[in-house]
Amino acid sequence: MNQPILKFIFTQNYKNLSLSQAIELKNLNIFIGANGSGKSNFISTLKFLKDCLTNVPDESRGITSFEEAISRFGNDRILDNSVDSPAVIKLLYGFSEKLQYTSQIKNPILDIDLFVDRKGQKLTIHQESLYSGDDLPHPNSSPFYYYKFHDPKPINIGKGIISVHNNSEVSSELISKIPTNSLGLAIIPKLLENSKHTLSSIYAYRIRTELINFISQWQFYNANNMDLHQIRNSEPKIGGNDIYLSTSGNNLPLVFENLTQENIDFEDSINNAMKSILPKTRRLRSIRSGRLSLTLEWHFEDIKEPFYLTEMSDGTVRMLCWATILHSPVLPSLLVIDEPELGLHVSWMPILAEWIKQAARKTQIIITTHSPDLLDHFTDSLENVYCFYSQDKTHFSMKTLSHEILDQKLEEGWQLGDLYRVGDPTVGGWPW
Repeated sequence: MNQPILKFIFTQNYKNLSLSQAIELKNLNIFIGANGSGKSNFISTLKFLKDCLTNVPDESRGITSFEEAISRFGNDRILDNSVDSPAVIKLLYGFSEKLQYTSQIKNPILDIDLFVDRKGQKLTIHQESLYSGDDLPHPNSSPFYYYKFHDPKPINIGKGIISVHNNSEVSSELISKIPTNSLGLAIIPKLLENSKHTLSSIYAYRIRTELINFISQWQFYNANNMDLHQIRNSEPKIGGNDIYLSTSGNNLPLVFENLTQENIDFEDSINNAMKSILPKTRRLRSIRSGRLSLTLEWHFEDIKEPFYLTEMSDGTVRMLCWATILHSPVLPSLLVIDEPELGLHVSWMPILAEWIKQAARKTQIIITTHSPDLLDHFTDSLENVYCFYSQDKTHFSMKTLSHEILDQKLEEGWQLGDLYRVGDPTVGGWPW
């Protein structure tokens, strides 16, 4: 499989996250920590970027995708409460070179500074740039810039430069009238409408296409938002092209149908997954309900009549949703699941953990959990576990676990979840 494309994230002055260095992400990422320790805030930075790049602006209301994304993000409340306003919030997103670029384009870093003025209720883009690098830029470093907009040194609000490749030579083109209420990466085609250069010669245009294709696939799920009533009773219309489960799960029969058509092995994969939790499972299948709708049948050995989701337990329906997501032959480029353990029997935790690990061999996954029973089954993946821990009771940072720190306790027979249960300070997870 390809390595993760989202390589690292860094924030500064953002809510309660206090990061002294970039947080490097892996294929599998397990987030643990007390409620309010910043896990959801971290994930919100990912949702914000996707919203900026993939939402269609509401031109009828004169609202840009960036403004809509900022509203969902939290407007001026995203500024750290301990920082005086006005101030600048920094968001950095590092991507790996596995994007399908030419050899000259490697490891792009998207650097966004947001200007926040609480008194004036103003939040705009203060500076935005895209450049190459393996990590955070150092003070004396000179990375190659694909573009740099609204450079504050000197003050050039509304102006910027964009790099052009022409006959093995690199030059730059000046860009003006760049709005501060739209992410530059999202509107590059519009900014280049009057360019004298071909779009194929502009690095940023090619990178933009790759990044938006990648980011548009990101999928976010929260077990609290899975609507069991809708999942059980929804009968989606035939013909939709859904391949990802919705956040509520109400398109489950349609996704099941489409993935079965997409890959001949998908139905067998789901049947085997459900047999691991209900051994008498024989087969699940999508069927027509009326003329234009779909529903799911669940067949069991030695029982002639099928069962329907309205007859299955809450935990069973939840596990079917996670199985459909994690066993999909068309996995998203990034899969984020908040607290997948909610409502599940403790005996299913090793099964769920194994599904997560298998999916992480094919794509990049972020899981948040408060379940020591689920954590027990990631004891063999310590380097993939990120602890959100308190720095000063109001700010939180992140650290990864390691065998160097925990080997002695593991040799004594402790599991990762055991350490979490007793509030071991090395692992954290407790609100004190």
